[in-house]
Amino acid sequence: MKTIGINLMPLFSEQGSGAFRYIKLLLQELGKYNLLDCKLIVYKQQCISREYIGIPDTLDVEFVDVPNVGRGFKRILFEQTKFYKYIKPCDVFYSYCSSVPFFIKSKKIFTLHDVYFLTEKERYGFVQRNYLKFITAVYLKLCDKVLTVSEYSKKEIIRHFNVKPEDITITYNFLNSEKKANSVEQPVLSSISGETIDLKKPFFLYVGNIHPGKNIVRMADGFRRFNQNSDIQYNLLISGKLANSGDDIIKKISEIPNVHYLGYQSRENVEWMMQNCQAVVLLSLCEGFGIPPLEGFAYNKPALVSNTTSLPEVVGGAGVCVNPLDENEIASGFSKIVKQKAELVQNCQTQIDKFSAQESVETFMKELGIEYKKKV
Repeated sequence: MKTIGINLMPLFSEQGSGAFRYIKLLLQELGKYNLLDCKLIVYKQQCISREYIGIPDTLDVEFVDVPNVGRGFKRILFEQTKFYKYIKPCDVFYSYCSSVPFFIKSKKIFTLHDVYFLTEKERYGFVQRNYLKFITAVYLKLCDKVLTVSEYSKKEIIRHFNVKPEDITITYNFLNSEKKANSVEQPVLSSISGETIDLKKPFFLYVGNIHPGKNIVRMADGFRRFNQNSDIQYNLLISGKLANSGDDIIKKISEIPNVHYLGYQSRENVEWMMQNCQAVVLLSLCEGFGIPPLEGFAYNKPALVSNTTSLPEVVGGAGVCVNPLDENEIASGFSKIVKQKAELVQNCQTQIDKFSAQESVETFMKELGIEYKKKV
């Protein structure tokens, strides 16, 4: 029997980021296949429930709980020392992000979503940036294969780390194959200041972590300029958990009219907002993929995104791309979304179809050496 270790240790709370959503969707899609003579061993921190991970019951899975070590240096130190006591023999050891025990005796594979730490000087200082560059180079040297999530990220990995193209495989982010734009009950939403949001007013939506690389301040300022010249007043709803310098970012945008930070929201609330927004907004300085626009496309919502990195690849003709450093261009982008919405919406399904769940999960299984048969 082939044994595959799945390292979910970097997940420290049940408020997972885009990287975790990537592996969660892959693991869920595995339930559509019969894995032949294969067992998964999933390593997770004790605070993470099996239900949150969502692996189908039809798979042969053993969960191994490790102590709650949180994030950052404490988790990295644990992973390279005490974690070995928990690791069971396996044929392949896979990590969904840059997090691999150096000395494990098996084939090693990980997903490198992007190399934003080399380009996002607003988010990372000199020391942290160089540490991440060093440790990523070590992982790339030690691992037998690296997966990534877009053509853009593949080119960046090759450019910055001199990795051979044949050693990198793309497994795109995707939507669940059963994804439907079903009706969701309208929630009661409040800002973190306690103000109830008027959901009858049309709104744009940002979903993601709050840190400098997400360009939240410029997004909010561009939205303010747009709203000042609009006949209709819109809201900008911002949902996500605070990360690096998140408190400072929220403080800077707190006085901008019609901009509301909601904090982290449940998946059900996010689904409702996706279904009812004018458009999804993602003006990051760097994205390895950027899944929120794709999620919006499932509800026929266009996207306003940066014209850099992977985002034009993701949105295609279903979005408006603007310079994320130019607040006036961002304001113009909001206006274009309103004026061109009907035309943009026609391209949403085309973009969804570009990122096939079946293709990604079957590529994933092939790289991990899993033999399978698709269920009838």
